[in-house]
Amino acid sequence: MKIGLLLFLALVALLVWFSLHSDPLLIKLEQGKLRLYTKKCAQEWPVRLLAKESDMVDALQIERDLVELPNGQKIYVEIDDLPPRYDFDRDYRLIVEKIFGQKFKEIFAKDGVVIYRSDFDVALFYKTSHDLVLLYPLDSNLARVIIECAKGHKVSLPKEYEQPPLKKSRWRVEFFILDGFVNKDI
Repeated sequence: MKIGLLLFLALVALLVWFSLHSDPLLIKLEQGKLRLYTKKCAQEWPVRLLAKESDMVDALQIERDLVELPNGQKIYVEIDDLPPRYDFDRDYRLIVEKIFGQKFKEIFAKDGVVIYRSDFDVALFYKTSHDLVLLYPLDSNLARVIIECAKGHKVSLPKEYEQPPLKKSRWRVEFFILDGFVNKDI
């Protein structure tokens, strides 16, 4: 009985410690503002919505907004959401490579965000294993702003930027059927 109680208390203490030390980078697009934030860094930019689209591929719900940042740079904010009983079952880099049809290299990873680089950068934010938020196409300056915020340092949005081609992600049913992108918990 005492050993069980000690193990339970140790588990609770471990969970409390992880929750206090966890500081994932989160992202929200709401009320005309794009927000990046952690406990130590908060960035907020007014954005202009240029286009909005939604799609459904297999069980995946896709919401994609094309926004213009205050410096004029255009990026997609894409929310990919699976039902709660489904999980992405592949490495995030492989998913990004498939949906953009090119190879990417991971250049940064921290709690809540991964940045991939190719001829443009992609920031992938994750809260759970069944939802992703993608920010793309990023130039190296905007990727640096996201990386620094994930590290807890606030960096201003650069006035100068290189606009990568506005390439959209392309989700296909084959990714789920043939490539096993999704695992269903029954």
